[in-house]
Amino acid sequence: MSRARYHVRLGSALRREIGVLSVSGPTAGLAFRTALSCVLAVLLAMALHLDNPYWAGITGLAIIQKDVHASFARSVDRILGTLAGAAVGYFGAHFVADHLVFQLICGGATAFGIYALERTQHGYAALLGAITVILVMFGSMSAPESALTIAVYRALEIIVGVAVAFGVDALLAPRTIAAPTAPKPGLFGHPIDQGLLVTALTGGIAIALIPEIWESLQLPGLGQTPVTAFVILVMMRREPAWAALNRVAGCVVGGAYGLVCMRYVGDAFVPWIALLFLGLYVSCHVKHGSGDAAYSGHQAGIAVIMSMVQGLAPSPDILPAIERLVGIIGGLVVVVVAQALLTPLIAVALPRFLALAFPKPSAGGEPPKPL
Repeated sequence: MSRARYHVRLGSALRREIGVLSVSGPTAGLAFRTALSCVLAVLLAMALHLDNPYWAGITGLAIIQKDVHASFARSVDRILGTLAGAAVGYFGAHFVADHLVFQLICGGATAFGIYALERTQHGYAALLGAITVILVMFGSMSAPESALTIAVYRALEIIVGVAVAFGVDALLAPRTIAAPTAPKPGLFGHPIDQGLLVTALTGGIAIALIPEIWESLQLPGLGQTPVTAFVILVMMRREPAWAALNRVAGCVVGGAYGLVCMRYVGDAFVPWIALLFLGLYVSCHVKHGSGDAAYSGHQAGIAVIMSMVQGLAPSPDILPAIERLVGIIGGLVVVVVAQALLTPLIAVALPRFLALAFPKPSAGGEPPKPL
């Protein structure tokens, strides 16, 4: 599909979702629970003086599903993945001075997370673990001694978001029967998914190079860049251009809303809470709708949180939000360039490597003898 067609498709989808916006019905109930979870998670994280309360809010946005059973499974996966990733990230942060080892850990964690997502029953835990590894390691680049603090606070922010979101869902969500999920082949199951492995390796190399690119160009928003890159890479096998357009559109709309609100609200607490909830409700209504713009709604919700939650209280300072939004756009650029330059090369080299590493048995059933 051409770029022009993508824009027309997205515009039509957004108009359709806004046209059905309401305060009653299943989608409205789901949007209300999600927005409420985000706001309560942010407030609790602020009350606990956690470093980045916006992560608790983003967790609430990600946890709420259409039925409480799916929300519970996602909650468990997110906590387990975050705890494991925080531990690995803390270990990896000790290699900040050794650039090659540092990049190998980042690249390996990325490739593992992307490949495991579609291959294992707890792929979401693997993905969150990989993202947490990267966040802890990237966050400790300028101050390696802070790695333990970053790892602990990252885990606490996620746990707060999960606890609040699941609590809200358990109290307010209608009881439904969870649909069975299809079994997955496993991380080391055969046949190897070469297309997915190409995407995973492309992502690993791209994210491993992000610190070098950001330090060379002195760009802001480093912490958000790998997260954006992860998201686009995960959707690479579907419609990468469509995913990127949705992420940009959601980021621009949600970020603009948040920045305008903070410009006029300043540090007034009650209007801040009201506008934060309103922006999240509309974003989540689009996210949980059945249309093509669902991912735009999800990204708009993230951008609303990141632009309106600056610290432990409302703040009129919009520079941190702008830097985070720049990091999101940077992640998109990194993935697009990596896909264009690296994917064709890896797609050619990988089958040859796999043929050498895992030779097929001979016709008689015995493996070929070494020369």
